[in-house]
Amino acid sequence: MKRLILVAILAACVAAPAARADGDPASDYLYAYKTFLPYDAKFPKADAASFNALVAAVNKEGFKIRVAVIWSRYDMGSVTALYGKPRTYAKFLGLELSFIYKQRLLVVMANGLGFNWPKHPTTAEYALLSTIPVRPGPAGLLAAARTAVRRLAAAGGVSVQPAAAAKPAGTSRNHDRIVIIAAVIGALVFAAAARFLVRRLRSPRT
Repeated sequence: MKRLILVAILAACVAAPAARADGDPASDYLYAYKTFLPYDAKFPKADAASFNALVAAVNKEGFKIRVAVIWSRYDMGSVTALYGKPRTYAKFLGLELSFIYKQRLLVVMANGLGFNWPKHPTTAEYALLSTIPVRPGPAGLLAAARTAVRRLAAAGGVSVQPAAAAKPAGTSRNHDRIVIIAAVIGALVFAAAARFLVRRLRSPRT
């Protein structure tokens, strides 16, 4: 019996790297992260960073939510039958994540938005989401996701400043590093100039 259990565990470990390609990519990704943004959509890096920062910000304020943005059938893995059915997929995805996550879940597709929150009514959320259009293209998809997160969070009593949410993580740290480096270089230049001046003053005049 112990050997069978060990074999099963090893098989699961071997199959894990292939889960993203063969199974349901969003559920695999959302086990560890708060957002799923498919690579094939080619979202601009700045827009993706801004959206991730927004989702992180509302979660930090106590509004727990994870978001799956679906661009194509490829993003559905082995459940392509649910492509174009955001509401059904939201329920499916919520069930897939239920072992570790039982909070709000937003699904964004080109033809609409889906929402799931286990053991909670979703009528109010769907009434809100139905007013959000999804414009064509990756930018339109991400814009709808951003609007949906903001409005859902606001309805839940959480508001995040646009500037704070749009600022990608690490931007302030990079700026601080540049300032520090500039200050060090300036100090070194000043010290070198001061040393040169002192030497000139001390040297005997010819």
